Amino acid sequence: MSGPPLPAYAPVYYDETHHGKWYMQPQVMSMGNSANLMGYLLHHSTDTDGSFAICAAGGNCTLVSKRLYESIPSEHRPPLDTTDGGLAVSFMTGGSQKSIGSTIMPIVLTDANTNQKFCIKLYALVMENLLMGMFVGKEGIKFIKGEMWGGGRVTYDMDFGNGKTATIVYNWR
Repeated sequence: MSGPPLPAYAPVYYDETHHGKWYMQPQVMSMGNSANLMGYLLHHSTDTDGSFAICAAGGNCTLVSKRLYESIPSEHRPPLDTTDGGLAVSFMTGGSQKSIGSTIMPIVLTDANTNQKFCIKLYALVMENLLMGMFVGKEGIKFIKGEMWGGGRVTYDMDFGNGKTATIVYNWR
């Protein structure tokens, strides 16, 4: 999928860098393999447009695939904190996987009302075998204030505080 080029600077609407987040018992309470959001990497290789699929569904953690994490050019890749390595993440299907670490993952989204690109930075566990680029457990994300499905798309209303709001639309057809 090809999209418009990303701006050289995308304002940061939300940043978990200094929030002191951790997961005691990370869980994915969804099949977690259907995209319902599209994100973009702030920095990506020249042979891609930087887009990746996100599943926002039931769960209390944010996960990023090792493949997506490592696709960020090394000079721009956020550090991997291996102290979170080995943390077991349980899945609805009954299985579990262990994280290889954690990072603060920058994600560029586009506000459907203004067409403005902006960045959010989420604390995420890095997983070796995640089915898609990223999983965001909605129980741990307080900025999603509304969600509407229909007509081949999903619309999210987000409020990041300090007057920063956005509407994100993902078309799955």
